[in-house]
Amino acid sequence: MRMLKRFTLAVVVLLVGGWLLYISAFKPAPLTLPEAKLMPKDADVSAIYGFAPGPHEAKVIPEMTLSTGDGPLTLTAFYPATEGSFPLVVFSHGNFSNRRAYDRIILHWVSHGYVVLAPDHMDAGGLLNGIVAMTRYGKDGVMQQRPRDLINILDGLDSLAAQSAELDRRIDRNRVASAGHSFGAFTAQMLGGADAAVPGTDTRLRDLDTRIQAVVAFSPPGPMFDMVDQQSWQNMKVPQLVTTGTWDVEARFFRDWRLHAMSYERGVKGLNSLLLTEGTDHYFGNLICRLEREVAPQSDALMMANAVSLAFLDTQLKGNKQARAFMASDALGTVTEGFALVSQR
Repeated sequence: MRMLKRFTLAVVVLLVGGWLLYISAFKPAPLTLPEAKLMPKDADVSAIYGFAPGPHEAKVIPEMTLSTGDGPLTLTAFYPATEGSFPLVVFSHGNFSNRRAYDRIILHWVSHGYVVLAPDHMDAGGLLNGIVAMTRYGKDGVMQQRPRDLINILDGLDSLAAQSAELDRRIDRNRVASAGHSFGAFTAQMLGGADAAVPGTDTRLRDLDTRIQAVVAFSPPGPMFDMVDQQSWQNMKVPQLVTTGTWDVEARFFRDWRLHAMSYERGVKGLNSLLLTEGTDHYFGNLICRLEREVAPQSDALMMANAVSLAFLDTQLKGNKQARAFMASDALGTVTEGFALVSQR
């Protein structure tokens, strides 16, 4: 048994080393970012729905463990300190990131009256951990487990209630959305009806969950892993908000930001909203997902994403007429002079 474990470890090390060698050796042609508009310094941001933090103080349970049929799942719970019943959002982090790398988005929602439950997926914890997970379980294995994690949370709300009655009192189980960033955005979309091909087979991975009433997808992928393809969103069942920016590019995989808007263009007509922000990259500089990046924070762009995602959630889960009117108007583009635009399809 000990010899088998050593052999398995050696194989994993060799495979991970091969991945890292490939990544370091593959040097694609550099990208030139287009010139971008800036947020006007005198913009009247008070005219933007949900731009400011809301009235609710946020409470955080940093670590909860949920026993599931797929093994233990670690998550963080965020909820308003105010007593009440609030819509629930389950949030999926980006590839190789972690559940606490999105607090700047999540806490904004909580301040406006949402509960958010955010797990660590098997690829969490950095590049090395992510590559080990991809090597051990395969890309299709990781992709299939991610939506299962969110579904396991929804199935396990009674177990979480036993750990925190205060959290349980605040969850409205009849108003639920999924959300995520990058790989996590596609994870969230899968709960809303998106699917993925399994290479070499006629099978498609599907994890539609009828409890999900809306999806927020920050910078979702276009074609990826030979699994996400142009058909992936044709069976989306619920409204979705997609966000991207004109600097949302990556030299190896996504050389055109429009690929991140593919799910908006390919989704079922009548269910799609898009936020496009000038000069915004995949991480809002260093504000989400890759907090260690040594680049300038894109705070104005993040404020746009927070405001518009809140307006979308308030429209879909709270039936807020003011939020709905904002989403349907050109108010954001007018106030920001084209820095940020919302469109509907």
